[in-house]
Order: sequence, then C-alpha cells, then structure tokens
Amino acid sequence: MFAEEIERFLNETLAPLQQESDPNNELEHTLYVYIESNKSAAETAAKLHIHINTLYKRLKKIEKLLQMNFNCPEDNLKIQLACHLKKSLDSSLLA
Repeated sequence: MFAEEIERFLNETLAPLQQESDPNNELEHTLYVYIESNKSAAETAAKLHIHINTLYKRLKKIEKLLQMNFNCPEDNLKIQLACHLKKSLDSSLLA
C-alpha cells in the first residue's frame, strides 16, 4: 500500500517531464542534477556542460510543466522529495 502511494506521488509530481519531445529525458536529468547541486545554477550548468542561459531555459520549462515554482518552499520540498525518492527507488531496483 505504501509503495503504491509513493508511486502515485512520483507519477503526479514528475510524470509531466516525460514527454515524447524529450526522448532522452533531458529535462528530468537536468532537474536531478539541479537538486543534487543544491539548486546552484552555476554548478548545475558546469556538471551538464551547458551554458547557464540554457539551464535557465530548461528550469523555466520544468517549472511550467510541473506547474511549480522552485522559489516556493512547498513546491521545492515536493520536487526534492520526489527526486530523492525516485533516485532511491531506481537504485534499489538496480541492486
């Protein structure tokens, strides 16, 4: 039951990032790196080997798709929780 709730939460939160127009999951990967980098734009851009303006465009697109705002504490917590849960689940499935 708890696993189903987690799965539903992840789908509700992150599913909008998985689009046909983004087959390599570029936006989802950008979001994970951004969260792992403590929301540091400079560090994220460097890790992704992209220009910082490209990162800002991606982040705006992510916010629009998720209908969330990185500057809103509640939205930020939800996004961070979803990213960490998904990463943990993916790691446990690979183990």
